[in-house]
Amino acid sequence: MSILYLDIGNSHIKLAQKKGIEWEIIYKASNGSADSISEVIKEYPGTELIVISSVRKDVLNNLLQALHFVDINVLTNTLIDRVNLDYKSPETLGMDRFLTCYGALSATDNDVICIDAGTACTVDWMTNEGVYRGGVIMPGLKLFHKAIDNEFPELPSVEYRTPGNWPGKTTKESVQWGTGGSFVLAIEGFIRKYLEHTDSETDLFITGGDSLYLMENLETSLKVHHRPHLIFDGMEMFLNELKHNG
Repeated sequence: MSILYLDIGNSHIKLAQKKGIEWEIIYKASNGSADSISEVIKEYPGTELIVISSVRKDVLNNLLQALHFVDINVLTNTLIDRVNLDYKSPETLGMDRFLTCYGALSATDNDVICIDAGTACTVDWMTNEGVYRGGVIMPGLKLFHKAIDNEFPELPSVEYRTPGNWPGKTTKESVQWGTGGSFVLAIEGFIRKYLEHTDSETDLFITGGDSLYLMENLETSLKVHHRPHLIFDGMEMFLNELKHNG
């Protein structure tokens, strides 16, 4: 069965297919039009199913109308077994947060902390038994910079890097500590807070558009995995689990 996987994020849409053990991104756009995606999918005439994870209802609804020519399976939080959720408002849980953690379990036998560093940055926790324990939603790195640029026009725009010295000795360095530095230090603090609440072995997984920035700047004692396509790992695993359970 030929399957394509579609991830609708806050800012971008990505369409992927599995090639052996690797993911191939065959379409990526800034929430591109439904017509453009449907034309790409038509270039893969053997496709029997489109599996979708979405955080944007408006984009999803447009796509569902455009993709009438192929079977679609939308993965939603209503499909999660409640025994796998240690979360007080499961109806509001972004499915991408659950799937990112779920995908990480394919690479370790330990509990996982998953950082998805996109437009929004999420820092979530899941046990090795697949129980989602909750997490953090915070502005992504670009929003830290955008806030400074928009609200403090007299300050200089700076490149995305954390200065090697502390504290900042120039205004640019001070802004860098207040943007990229705040982003990294907040995440490091969240990781420490998670570890205060568990004695279990835990691995750290990093994905998303600013994942390489975190890989270069984050300081942690945990084993770190960089997995650019973690959401698709989770989508595939969750789909197979649904099939297995009938």
